[in-house]
Amino acid sequence: MDAKNNQVIKSGRESHSDDVKIGQRGSRNLDLPVESETLIALSDGLEDSDEAYHAALKFMEEPVTIRISPSSEKNAPTTVQCWVNGKGAEHLRNGKWLQCGWLPIGTTVVTRRKYVEVLARAKSENVSTRVVKHENREDNMADRVASTKYPLSIIQDSPQGHEWFGRILMEQ
Repeated sequence: MDAKNNQVIKSGRESHSDDVKIGQRGSRNLDLPVESETLIALSDGLEDSDEAYHAALKFMEEPVTIRISPSSEKNAPTTVQCWVNGKGAEHLRNGKWLQCGWLPIGTTVVTRRKYVEVLARAKSENVSTRVVKHENREDNMADRVASTKYPLSIIQDSPQGHEWFGRILMEQ
């Protein structure tokens, strides 16, 4: 796909992952049996139509201008490795797509939406435990709080892209 023919439309404002509420799984009572959780789910609507499937693939190939926020930790990494189906992340440089397998941190870069999705879905989860005392028993609770692993800003994208970004971050 030629990047010159796929111009990025700048919407009104920049979107940052910290501005969107991250999907949370909530607390769990450790004294109760574990219910199975679905780890892989089929995306809604794509199995019904080849046309919808091709439109979704085309959407994921669109260029998006992003900036990954740098970490404040000492000796923080300057790049993030990012791969989709065995293909390393691509940057748009001098009008050509270069496959590097990484994206720079703290620098504005144009990449494809599919790599932005990988970064948006990368989350870490902190777990803390507490005891809830009742009159005749105690419950051991695990509180889970998810956060983005790579906070990033969407600098330029289509209006549909900003909506998509928010949806991805809100998923658990």
